[in-house]
Amino acid sequence: MARRARGPKELVTVAEYDVTPGLHEWIEGEIQRQEQAALSHGDGPLWEYDETLLTVRDAQGGGAVAHVILDGTGDHIMLNDPDAALRRCTADRKILAAHPYSTVAGGRAGFGCDTCHQSEYGGTEDDGNCATILALAEAYGLEPAEETDVEVVKAP
Repeated sequence: MARRARGPKELVTVAEYDVTPGLHEWIEGEIQRQEQAALSHGDGPLWEYDETLLTVRDAQGGGAVAHVILDGTGDHIMLNDPDAALRRCTADRKILAAHPYSTVAGGRAGFGCDTCHQSEYGGTEDDGNCATILALAEAYGLEPAEETDVEVVKAP
């Protein structure tokens, strides 16, 4: 049975400002899961797609990685080889590092992004997760508010 990545297993709360605690940690866990899947394939060359044989194979030795039936599947697999997946993991970790949050702020969310939620008075506003972190979480399967694992609340 295929495993489909979805959002966090617990209910997520989304408001006009996002107060989902632990979203950084959840994203890091998803990055680790992607990374382990890529590393489990082992070191190897880039993948290429042979349209004639309908086969994705390694570019050096020609060994088959996957046989495909549907149009577009071979290109999709080729473009998501382990090296590409590892590059995305590295880039996503850089995004997380560039958007740390501070729990020094007290109030609505109790935390805020040190990069995006700077107060005009020099501190961090407690606006929860920033749009960048929410977009990154969406890439890893956090579903929009109308889906089942998200609860929508209105900000006071």
